[in-house]
Amino acid sequence: YPYRSHFYVFGLLHESECKLQIGINTYALKKKSLTIVGPGIVRNWISNKWDMSNTTVFFKESLFKKPFYDNFLLNYDFFKVGANHIIELTDEDYSNLNKLLETLEKFKTDQNIATGILYSILEFINSIYLENSSENSFSRNEQITREFNDLLTKNYRTQKSVSFYADNLNISSKHLSDVLKETIGKTVKQSIEELILIESQSLLKQTAMEIKEIMYWLGFEDQSYFTKFFKKKTGLTPSDYRSNP
Repeated sequence: YPYRSHFYVFGLLHESECKLQIGINTYALKKKSLTIVGPGIVRNWISNKWDMSNTTVFFKESLFKKPFYDNFLLNYDFFKVGANHIIELTDEDYSNLNKLLETLEKFKTDQNIATGILYSILEFINSIYLENSSENSFSRNEQITREFNDLLTKNYRTQKSVSFYADNLNISSKHLSDVLKETIGKTVKQSIEELILIESQSLLKQTAMEIKEIMYWLGFEDQSYFTKFFKKKTGLTPSDYRSNP
């Protein structure tokens, strides 16, 4: 089920393939893919082969002591909501990152050394990310999709109309939906509803919030409407989904 973690996390896939949903985007992870997700971002493993071989690193900002300055992790765009969370690495970048991860494993019991190595890894990932994220490497439709994704993740709780997002991107609602259907295979309406759904699923499974609280938090005013929306998407009422193992 969709879940959110309170850790910073990145993982390197060595073998096999899998599918991962982060927000409204679904990614097909291949061998030598790098996954990067910041804390609080909901994700869902859609398919996951048990023969998958990967190296994953979880950590919190509290791991870093002096001389690292407070909240330096916030400067990394790849940990932010709406970022490009999956990078397919070149053979050279994969090999270099794998060597750095092996070094981190070797010194993981010494916090002073381990944090220095981890910082080096983050800087290495950042150099790859910036190279892959240059505006020149994206088509106009891909750029619109990225801007929509950023708008949606910031406003989905209060803004659920297609026109709000189209107006903010200075394009028509039809054009925006046509763009999204081409880039991510979903319309604007489907994207809004999908993000609301996975957020509600995560809150139902991972928190003790009452269903009414979740409903209000997600911007619904009518509990019966929220229940109908949720059941239409999952086949279960929110309470049944919560109690279902």
